[in-house]
Amino acid sequence: MKLLELLYPPSCPLCGDVLREGTHGFCDACRKKVEYVKTPACEICGKEIAKARYVLCEDCARRPKHFVKGFPAFNYVPPMNEGIYRFKYHFERCHASVFAGEIVKAHGKEILSVAPEVIIPVPIHKKKLMKRGYNQAEVLAGELSRLLGIPVDASVLIRGKNTVPQKNLSPEERKNNLKTAFLSAQNRVNYRSVLLVDDIYTTGATVEACTERLLEAGVSEVYYTSICIGKGY
Repeated sequence: MKLLELLYPPSCPLCGDVLREGTHGFCDACRKKVEYVKTPACEICGKEIAKARYVLCEDCARRPKHFVKGFPAFNYVPPMNEGIYRFKYHFERCHASVFAGEIVKAHGKEILSVAPEVIIPVPIHKKKLMKRGYNQAEVLAGELSRLLGIPVDASVLIRGKNTVPQKNLSPEERKNNLKTAFLSAQNRVNYRSVLLVDDIYTTGATVEACTERLLEAGVSEVYYTSICIGKGY
């Protein structure tokens, strides 16, 4: 391991700089910049809300969600957005352990308290899987499983439609884009409570689409967790 670390010294998942010897996770500069989700936060999706007198964010108040609760760790602002991009598109799967550790540090006890029976990663289409080489949500789910002791089942959901990228669509367009994107691989799913895992939660369209398929297949309660969540509406 020491030889490997000399050849491939651990680097910061967010900026790529080599970490100081004996350190793990984010570099000192990035650690100062990251924004953990703070309270008050939406009781449904977990997004920060501006005023303590509200219990729901504007999005969840306008568009009721079918999942029970979300557990995002960070706000999707620099340098987290750069880190997610590196994790997702630059084959930096090794950083999943850092991101999973941060999620567990922020929400591990609460996730265990709702007792999900299984972790389900949000699937990607087979064409994207072939191009990218891995599903970042599934890699993250594997690390969460190791830390939380909850098994992963990546066979429950499949992505049957290769949708256009979500980032340039409006909330309504995102919802319509994903309406028929996800399928349950089984007619009935024998889980009562599940934890969905994805890298980013923005409008929630992806998590909602997956939740609807799982509820149709017989799941009673769906929770989700993500590395980041968007700010604002």
